[in-house]
Amino acid sequence: MNRKVLIAANNMIFTSKIMTILDGMEAEGIKAIRSDEIFVKAQELSPDLIIIDLNLNGIEAPSLINKLRSYGSTKKIPIVCYSPKTLKDQMDAARMAGANEVYSNSRMSSRMNKILGKYVHH
Repeated sequence: MNRKVLIAANNMIFTSKIMTILDGMEAEGIKAIRSDEIFVKAQELSPDLIIIDLNLNGIEAPSLINKLRSYGSTKKIPIVCYSPKTLKDQMDAARMAGANEVYSNSRMSSRMNKILGKYVHH
């Protein structure tokens, strides 16, 4: 089990759905919910994917994404973000900061298998 996905989300339903799908792919989901923790774990683990809930309390997602993109060790790690559709500005800011993909919560939920499979099963 050497495939890893760093999950920055507080939503238990999303997190458990992600973990269940990863189990089926024989990949490991690692949770981190503070910006510094996300950044340090990304450097240490070099995950195959980082998933960020743009509504996660206490993180400024665009600046975190910028930081991840500016370091050699984390620059190439794919980042997928999700947010309620009503927060379009927040989603656009994540895209501009360097997120590979940004989805509304409903699209992320309905395409979870496909999204995870794209990054974890290469």
